Amino acid sequence: MKRTTVSRWSIIIGLVVSLPLAVSAEENSTALKSVAKEVTGQNTQAGQVTKTLLYQPPRGLGAPSAGRRVGGGTRGTNKSVPVLSVLAPGHTGQTVREQPDLYWFASGVVTDPVELTLTLEKGDTPLMEKRLPVPTKAGIQRVRLADYGVKLIPGERYNWSIALVLDPKRRSKDIIAVGAIERVERADMNPAFLAAAPTTDTLYRFAADGLWYDAVMAISELIESSPADMNLRKQRVDLLDQADLREIGSFDLTIQDGKAG
Repeated sequence: MKRTTVSRWSIIIGLVVSLPLAVSAEENSTALKSVAKEVTGQNTQAGQVTKTLLYQPPRGLGAPSAGRRVGGGTRGTNKSVPVLSVLAPGHTGQTVREQPDLYWFASGVVTDPVELTLTLEKGDTPLMEKRLPVPTKAGIQRVRLADYGVKLIPGERYNWSIALVLDPKRRSKDIIAVGAIERVERADMNPAFLAAAPTTDTLYRFAADGLWYDAVMAISELIESSPADMNLRKQRVDLLDQADLREIGSFDLTIQDGKAG
């Protein structure tokens, strides 16, 4: 069904930014931050020394775009709706990939339909509006743009959002998280380099070169290959911490600690 996109994005930004989150969302956020502090303390006490993963934001970003990260939370008294976040920095994150993977987070089990929207930063009409498979568990989720045939154009900036559709007839009730992404070109990163399996060296290179989405994709694929490697998960916590998203990685880290115990 065709909708008026301009009003929808104004609703997204206006409601999510201007309205305070409900008490339930605040409680969830506080709990996640508490977990982050606890895990940080455990890591320090363990005395583990690892190479520092540093993300260097791209130079010349200028003023933040309208599509910089916005989080989504519950409204009203419905505590069953999770808090949403996109794994994106507060500025427009960069990628060298034509079809990068995008990552998002839900603090609890998702039972409502999930929708991904991709729009040019300077455009009105969505390039993509797709229902996603409903996650089977809380935590970090992945979307492969290649699965939907979407290709990013070098030099273009895009806004992307994840929405929980609470009421298909009243889309103003959607819980929405928004991020921004730009595809850039790097002569030293050819298709063969990008197609190779990620290594810790490529992870550090992506982060140092300001390629946020490629760094997140690399560390997440490394974790997928070695899910029991807690050091990799801690590195993802360190990376997310540099975008004020530490509670997301710590949530995942705590769940894995619980499984190990």
